[in-house]
Amino acid sequence: MKEIKTKRLILRKPDNSNKRDLINQIGNIKVSKSLSRVPYPYTMDHATEWLKIITQRTHKYNYSIFLNLTLIGGVSLILQDDGSYELGYWLGENFWGNGYATEAAKGLLNDIFKNEKNPKITSGYLQGNIASANVLSKLGFKKTGEVKEYSLSLDKSVTLVKTKLGVE
Repeated sequence: MKEIKTKRLILRKPDNSNKRDLINQIGNIKVSKSLSRVPYPYTMDHATEWLKIITQRTHKYNYSIFLNLTLIGGVSLILQDDGSYELGYWLGENFWGNGYATEAAKGLLNDIFKNEKNPKITSGYLQGNIASANVLSKLGFKKTGEVKEYSLSLDKSVTLVKTKLGVE
């Protein structure tokens, strides 16, 4: 199994032994409300389905973030229909404010730039999510616009601020 190591973190695919940690971390409403595609409440069935999804080709750059042996979040680059990749990430609430999201995303971005020729990378954050906006800014993403998107966890339409890596 491929692992990406950063200064403090290990990025690797989760497995069945990580289900309970996954549910405990992403199942927190303070976490899931910032992620438009994550349901709330997050159940064992959701975790089981997620572990199946991440084996697909479009999810080859989809990892969980581990601090020592503890699953603390996730980071991914998902292949889009247009050939670009969409960066996504999340952290469990107890791990916010330590730079882990930036470190994990930077590690994954470094990996894709080693393995792919000139990948185009986009991302986004829910309007008002200053922490996520700061992560993307530190990584070199620039705002490209706003769109409305349905949030599973909030069960309503929200504004997603779209960004792209390296846009002037």
